[in-house]
Amino acid sequence: MADIFISYAREDEPTAVHLRDVLAGQGWDVWRDREGILTGTSWEKAIEDALNAAKCVIVVWSRSALTSHFVRDEASVARNANKLVPVQIESLDIPLGFRGIQTANLVGWSGDVDDPEFRKLIRALAERVGARPKADAPAAGEDTNIVERPKLVLPQHVDLRRRAATDAARVKQWLLAKPVLLALGAAVVFGTGFLLARQQGAGSESLAGHDALEQGLKLMLENKYADAEPLLEKSASAGSGAAAFYLGRMYRDGLGVKKDDAKAFAFVERGALHGNALAENSMGFHLGYGRGTKQDDARALGWYFRSADHGYAIGAYNAGSMLEAGRGVRQSDIPRAIDYYRRAADEGIALAGNALGNLYRTGRGIPTDMGQAIYWYRWAADRGEPNAQNQLGYIYANGQGLAQDDARALELYRRAADQNHANAVNNVAYFYEFGRAVPADLHTAAAMYQRAIQLGDKAATINLGRVQEKLRTAVPLRR
Repeated sequence: MADIFISYAREDEPTAVHLRDVLAGQGWDVWRDREGILTGTSWEKAIEDALNAAKCVIVVWSRSALTSHFVRDEASVARNANKLVPVQIESLDIPLGFRGIQTANLVGWSGDVDDPEFRKLIRALAERVGARPKADAPAAGEDTNIVERPKLVLPQHVDLRRRAATDAARVKQWLLAKPVLLALGAAVVFGTGFLLARQQGAGSESLAGHDALEQGLKLMLENKYADAEPLLEKSASAGSGAAAFYLGRMYRDGLGVKKDDAKAFAFVERGALHGNALAENSMGFHLGYGRGTKQDDARALGWYFRSADHGYAIGAYNAGSMLEAGRGVRQSDIPRAIDYYRRAADEGIALAGNALGNLYRTGRGIPTDMGQAIYWYRWAADRGEPNAQNQLGYIYANGQGLAQDDARALELYRRAADQNHANAVNNVAYFYEFGRAVPADLHTAAAMYQRAIQLGDKAATINLGRVQEKLRTAVPLRR
């Protein structure tokens, strides 16, 4: 049986599923009735067995739950067994008999794992289950080879430092022509990667192979993949780790060739064995997520270490993410994670600054330090990282460690919203709905909530319904 049991009213199933998915993505073992009952098994017996076997029971309080005898009964069993962990998803009075139990307020929660109320829930789960989750929900950076943190939304515009002006223009043109690679890693791979390819390739292949690499990369930047492939093959055969990496990238993403993870991994491995830092980082990606090879966190982390040691900042960030999540090591290693995040931040990786801000704010593995958290959020926000912009906006909006400042909060939310950060769009809509830092405007709020919904923010659905009801019941002005 699972460690965690979720009790909820049937009307709240979408919320329960969302909560289950977020927790399961972090490594928690969660039971929900629809998935946990085997065919031919008594429904009541299965639920009773799961409820009794669980180490903790999350009760989702809502208006529907208040009228559900099942939820109340399950909550009573959990309370009497001292394993009740309640959450509240609507503004209401908790039933008598349950009000003395600390409840996580997830009203309007969008799935942000760094939300203080969600962290409160996580701490309660850890106390009862007796172990932290196996991972902090890193997701594969499909276009970046970046091990992402939960709910991470990558910036659409990246500072391509250390590039000649002509190279920067070429990369920008290439990125605009290929929306699928608009994430940070694409710019880094074809920006700093272009430099690393030159630096690391020159000494390992013949002059002809080096020329083929230069020509092949030029053709890739022009989207002429069919013409680039034979040149990169020639360079890779001459010993170029960079050429092998780019061939792997082509097969992984289907750039001018049919997608083939096995071929992609084979080329990336060739590049990594030649000491190419980008290929070493890509090896971590393939091994960490079983793309074209057997999944192996320990080996993935080792390749990220090698990539970082060869000067690739994204490799350092990925190593930090795995160390923080406890992947490839026996348990989460926050001090080492911080060290690798700082190495990445030293090279200007804004994602690393946001990760540091999260650690200092939540106090995970280190003492909570809002001063440090704010410093790193601001550092990352100034470099265009939308998660940091959104989080710093939240800090200003709520006066956490800084003087409450709605105008500054809205500015930050808008900067993140301009990069299609779903929760930031929802936050901008909220400010228009309630007239914070701007005149109240329900029509603008409704439009923004609709955009947030399209971008995947689940809380925006509830918020939009509230605004639509306000608009429906508004008293029309007399003329």
